Amino acid sequence: MPEGNPVTEGAEVLRTRDLIGWSVMDAQAKQVGTVKDLLIDRRGRTRYLDVDFGMFRKHVLLPFEVLDWGADALVLARWTQDDVRMLPPYDPTKPLTPAVLAEMQRAFPSFYGDPKARPQMLGDTVAIPLRDAQDFRLPKEAPDPRKWNVFGADGERAGVVHELLVDPSAMKVRYLDVDLADDLFNLSDDRHVLVPLENVELRERGKDAWVQGLSASEVAALPAYAGGGVDSKMQESLSTAFRRREPARESE
Repeated sequence: MPEGNPVTEGAEVLRTRDLIGWSVMDAQAKQVGTVKDLLIDRRGRTRYLDVDFGMFRKHVLLPFEVLDWGADALVLARWTQDDVRMLPPYDPTKPLTPAVLAEMQRAFPSFYGDPKARPQMLGDTVAIPLRDAQDFRLPKEAPDPRKWNVFGADGERAGVVHELLVDPSAMKVRYLDVDLADDLFNLSDDRHVLVPLENVELRERGKDAWVQGLSASEVAALPAYAGGGVDSKMQESLSTAFRRREPARESE
């Protein structure tokens, strides 16, 4: 906020244009970005802030109700800069149609989902689909296992790698999104599971991904993945599934 602005100093109600250019700070007092615009719905309510994140000129949308008023900035009391980095880019030239808003809520429930559920979820997203991480690029020397066959430790096929889930803040791939082979497991619908990359051996020669410690049927029994970001609850459930196999591996 410009210093010494007589219009904003001590004001209880501000004009929209007075907020343009304000800094947005995270919970650790680090600047996240700058307010570029405000988005209102047809009822006249301010729904989102268009914030220039700065990195590669990326813009993101921040729900207005999660912001607190600071002395000279808007504050994300429960979010960090890394949380904001995981948000999808916002293109100001494209309208926020009901379909676009619904997809935002589905893919990023921790940020755009039911406001009543957000407080315990904020800052909880640990990985997002690669397609949503605009600033993330796989290293040139790293294999891209998408469309590779996935096998269990028993040598049986489990499915195909559909997508990668990445941690943009650490610039690392965290999970493989595995599309299970419907015909092998008698599945009535399209079912996906997540496998931590640290539990996978990538074999470039055959373009195969081998899950360590779980048979193909055990891979198929992992928690179903419906898309979107991964929060700490799902991360823990996956870690538990693999930890249960530790004694069996040690005894082999």
